[in-house]
Amino acid sequence: MTPLHRNILARHKTRIKGALRLLPFRSRSLGISQPVFIYEPPDLRKQPEVHLAYFFRGHEREWVNIDEDESRERTSIEDLDALIVSGKIPPVAAIMPGLCSIDNKTHSLGINMMGNLPEPRAGLGTGRFWDFLTLELIPYIEARYGKWLQNGKRLTAGFSLGGYTASMLAAGLPGYFDDVGIYDGLHMYDSQIDIRTGEKDTIWCESPVFDAALGKPEDRTAQALRYWNPTELIKNADPVTYHELSETTFWVRSAAADGNKGNLERTRYFVDLLRDSGITAGFNRVAFHSEAEHTWHWNDRFLRLFLLNALDDIR
Repeated sequence: MTPLHRNILARHKTRIKGALRLLPFRSRSLGISQPVFIYEPPDLRKQPEVHLAYFFRGHEREWVNIDEDESRERTSIEDLDALIVSGKIPPVAAIMPGLCSIDNKTHSLGINMMGNLPEPRAGLGTGRFWDFLTLELIPYIEARYGKWLQNGKRLTAGFSLGGYTASMLAAGLPGYFDDVGIYDGLHMYDSQIDIRTGEKDTIWCESPVFDAALGKPEDRTAQALRYWNPTELIKNADPVTYHELSETTFWVRSAAADGNKGNLERTRYFVDLLRDSGITAGFNRVAFHSEAEHTWHWNDRFLRLFLLNALDDIR
């Protein structure tokens, strides 16, 4: 446990009624122990039913670190806890796994990484994060909290690249999540063709940020990326998968303005794809607020709205 982890746990011990824990999850897929923050709602043992949420960004600290940027007054988990304590939403357990290197500079995207990885001490292990999430962590959490989850909802929320991970899991595990919340996500285009230019999407196809996760730009063909493209998985789904996806509601919003390289147009594209595919998009507007920015303050506001909407029918 790092000093930052200790500080995060100490802060939440005095500010929430539930419990925040740090789980050093030993992953066979990654070949390392991967840190996972877990929030448990108040009086868990006495609860007849609990709902489950997975939160994604990059580093496991991000949803619970008050100093992640300068915009925050509370952490996401403080907000979640307050909603539960006030009775505005039912009890929810939240799972926040680390998906990147220890220094937060190399992002796995939550997939089985295809490029050259940093040295083993970087915290990425083998890079098989999809296997870690789908074959190890999710089954472990289902077993650990199973007696509370029998009739509970499964939710996931993602901010920025975490939005990509949330959409990838929803598309790759069709029907598992009841609700998916994405704020200002970096969505992929079909076949990696940017519909605004008619040319290849330079961010996903060329950015060095993704060298470790996706390989060098010369190796990032549309065919190579197809397996990890949520947009294509949804658009090309077979009838059975479509039926499973139709049971999931996507709550997707973006920052207000971002120019030709940002996420507003990508979010509109993704929402249009969902609706054209007969999949429910819960929000009518794409831009979250006229002043919304790519910050934790705005993501935390989005998270509160997402939880209130996704859990409204079971309060």
